[in-house]
Amino acid sequence: MSGVDGPAERRPRERATTTSGQRKRDLILDASVRVFGTGGSAAVTHRAVADAAQVALGSTTYYFTDRDDLLLQTMEHAQAAESVRLAAIVEAVQGPVDVDRSVALLTQMFFDKTTADPLYDLALFEMFMEATRNVALRPQTQAWSAMIGGLVDRVLPPSDPALPREVVVQIIACLVDGLMLEAVANGELDVPDLSSRLRVAVDRLCPAGTAG
Repeated sequence: MSGVDGPAERRPRERATTTSGQRKRDLILDASVRVFGTGGSAAVTHRAVADAAQVALGSTTYYFTDRDDLLLQTMEHAQAAESVRLAAIVEAVQGPVDVDRSVALLTQMFFDKTTADPLYDLALFEMFMEATRNVALRPQTQAWSAMIGGLVDRVLPPSDPALPREVVVQIIACLVDGLMLEAVANGELDVPDLSSRLRVAVDRLCPAGTAG
């Protein structure tokens, strides 16, 4: 495993800010997410990413100072893309949310792969695994967890007042992660299965939100 320096310890090369330069950089980062998702962090090298993006090797070394810079920016790129998608779903919510609607929204956000790229999910799982070995990456994963928690909080109905709200949110967010990983790893749970299991937890933790 490559040691990744903290962001404060690296001076990234100044990158092109032109529209074409930004497009090429995004193209490379999209390819890097695919490499990350299919092969894990060890697969993320300048050469592998250049091949996946179908660009010259010099393009990756121009935009990213070293492999660690490429790895960190890949994480940021994947998280930014997913945060935009998830926030759009949550921002569109109007009116009160009961258990049924909450489960439907969480399903759309996390389980329905017609609205998300599964490789981004795999890449994000790989990023969290990498952070278990490299503490320099933990601020990145902590920020992601906090962002997810905020979005989950907004689509959950009122929870049991006997339980701290932040605990309820964390339980639901962690259950979503666990169900997603179970589905990917075993290939035995489809979207209705995932939703039905999630509903049990939301129903128990948010009884005031049950319709009828």
